[in-house]
Amino acid sequence: MKKAVDLKKIVVIPTYNEKENIEKLTNLILELDCDFNVCVVDDNSPDGTAQIVENLQKTHNKAKNIHLLKRPGKLGLGTAYKTGINYGLANNFELIFTMDADFSHHPKYLPDFLKKLDEYDIIIGSRYVPGGGTVNWGLHRKILSRCANLFAKIMLNIKSNDNTAGYRGYHRKVFEKINLDIIQSNGYSFLVEMIYYCHKNGFSVGETPIVFVDREKGKSKISKNEIYKAIKTILRLKFA
Repeated sequence: MKKAVDLKKIVVIPTYNEKENIEKLTNLILELDCDFNVCVVDDNSPDGTAQIVENLQKTHNKAKNIHLLKRPGKLGLGTAYKTGINYGLANNFELIFTMDADFSHHPKYLPDFLKKLDEYDIIIGSRYVPGGGTVNWGLHRKILSRCANLFAKIMLNIKSNDNTAGYRGYHRKVFEKINLDIIQSNGYSFLVEMIYYCHKNGFSVGETPIVFVDREKGKSKISKNEIYKAIKTILRLKFA
């Protein structure tokens, strides 16, 4: 059986107005000694994010590893994940990763994901296991996030601790069994619903610690409203 590091792999990165981050992030991923591909799913960013990626496709020494999917407008995080994941499946990638573009998810953790994917079907980059944490978060946001994740864990009877985390690695067999069309949520609620179906379908879910650093450049897309949406999603799944 092949090791995860030897499998064909792609990192899906949804973007909207990430011109300050996308070039540096792409470079750091491609510099890793693991032969990653990068797939940017851009929602017609008015700041020119897609144009920066297009320039990298022409000039980067690993240009063939850079993929760009341009969408007509801001269609939501959940559908961006679906678009990138489906692209990965259609192009025969065996490992599919998702991460944010704002460096709250640092590429330096990707080799840790690969090691864990030799043991698990899904790996979550977790703030809530030993060694994980957050930087630049206020107390209110920490409490809200902790409570939402604990609520998901208890209500949905799932073992993972950080179920709103978007930094993940999946074996393709997960998406071959779970039809993404059944996931109704968009935004960060998509993440909760996706991990629920992973557990429900018997896939093994592991966690590797990350330190989540709140963005330094660009404007945050997350709001308290997203946490409340996630709670509504949990209740829908619980009582469906």
